[in-house]
Order: sequence, then C-alpha cells, then structure tokens
Amino acid sequence: MTCKRKIIIMVSALIGGVIAYDSFYTINETEQGVLTHFGKISPPVRQPGFHLKWPRPISKIYKIDRRIHTMTGNPQELITEDQKSVLVDGYLLWRVVDAILFVEAIRTGENAIDRLLDLYLSSAGVIISNKARDAFIGLGLEHEDLDVASRDLLARIAPVARENYGIEVIKAGIVEYTLPMENRPSVIQRMKAERARIAARYRSEGEEAAMRIEALAINEHEKVIAAAHAEATTILGQAEAEAMALLAKAYQEDPEFYKFIRALDSYDLIIDKNTTLMLPADNELFRYLDSKEIPE
Repeated sequence: MTCKRKIIIMVSALIGGVIAYDSFYTINETEQGVLTHFGKISPPVRQPGFHLKWPRPISKIYKIDRRIHTMTGNPQELITEDQKSVLVDGYLLWRVVDAILFVEAIRTGENAIDRLLDLYLSSAGVIISNKARDAFIGLGLEHEDLDVASRDLLARIAPVARENYGIEVIKAGIVEYTLPMENRPSVIQRMKAERARIAARYRSEGEEAAMRIEALAINEHEKVIAAAHAEATTILGQAEAEAMALLAKAYQEDPEFYKFIRALDSYDLIIDKNTTLMLPADNELFRYLDSKEIPE
C-alpha cells in the first residue's frame, strides 16, 4: 500500500468519524432542541434524550434552555414628561415557551438578551416620558409607586415578546430610578425644602389636634364636675332633710332633754378655761348649771 493511499484512507476515516460524531446529539433535561435542514426548521421540537440527525451542513441543532432567565441592563438616560433627565435601570424575568418561534426569530440566547433589552428600553422610554420626574423621585408624600410603572412595563413587553419571539416575560421591574450626577444637588435641596414644609404641616396639624383634644377634655371635665356637684348637692340636701327629721322627732319625744342637750352644746361653743362671763343670775345660760334643773 502506497503512502498516498494510506493518507487517503486516514483522511477518509477521519472525515467519516467526524460525520458520524456530528450525526448524534443529546438534549439535556433543562433544554429543548430545534432541528434545521439546510436552514429550514424541521418540526417537532426535540425533547430531552439521545437523537440522530444528518451531519452539518445539512442539519443543525439549536438547543434552547427552558429555565427562567434574568435580564438586567446598564442604566440608560431617559427624558421625563417635564423634560428632565433620569437614569433608569431595570430587569426582566423570562423563559422560552415556543422553541420553534424562538429559533425562527432569534436563534440564540445572546440575541434574545439584545432584543429584550431593546424592548425594555423602548417601553420604559414611553412610560417615563408620560410621567413627571417628581412622580418617581418623590419630593412629597404623594408620588407614583414604582410598582405601577413595573406593571405598565410588563403589559407592554409581554405580548410583543410572546408573539414575536416565543418568549414569556414573567416579570418586569425597575431596579433603580435615579438622577444624573449633575442634577442631584438641586433636587436634593428641593427635597429638603419639601420635607421641611411637610414637617411644618405635621406640626401645625398636631397642634390643632392637641387644641381640639384639650378643649374636649376641659369640656368633659366641666361636665363631670357639674354632675358631681349636682349629685353632692342632692345628697347633702337629702342628708340635711333626714337630720332635720330626726331632730324634729327627737324634740317631739322629749322636749326638755332636747333643750338640755342644746344648752350643753352652747356651753361647749362659748365657754372654755379662758372664758369669763358676767351675766345676770336668771340668764337662760345658767338655767342648767343648777343641778336641780337637769332633766331626769
């Protein structure tokens, strides 16, 4: 066998080995495969497992990852409704749900990221351009919730991605919404002034509420005191009436003894060890000082 013949056999064997190797492919559990013949897609979608195909360039297999992917992009400067510049950075959660459409439109995951990023930026530009900057930066208490903007983003992106690329966009959101460095000092000063105004309003509302509470407390206090005074007057009147009734009853039962007790009370009020009285002997005060007049 000549050397030339050996070389031909070796080259043929090598080419045959390459062709044989390229005629087999494996799809992993996390993937789906789309096979093409001369660039034209050959349905159906290949599921995980071991498969055969024609060698290249006749056939080519595109392996599509079925897992959920995250897309994040660099912050992009956009213009708001009031012509202010803002930096917006966001994210998408996505996965391929139509492998054939995906390969027809995009082919690879790298191309998918580029398309989704363009779609995100164009949709974010529309949403941001319809809002004033203060709606997101939040100089006051009332500002646009970023969740609303995220829902608007998803509503714009998801149908386009599904229809054109076979991609399901699961979630869309804004990671960061901030200001260019040159605009930050003026906005920070405005935020400080706004916060001071809000604090003054809170103090004013608090003082007003305190005055109302104090007035209500005073009014309630006066009501309670008036009710208590009225109740005390009623009780005192009832007690005096009962006392007078008891005194009247006691007087009716023994008038002389009652007069004697009253006289002793008078002595106790006007006479002590430092008191000197000069009265006629027949004065009423001396009536009971004579033991003969003491009632039995």
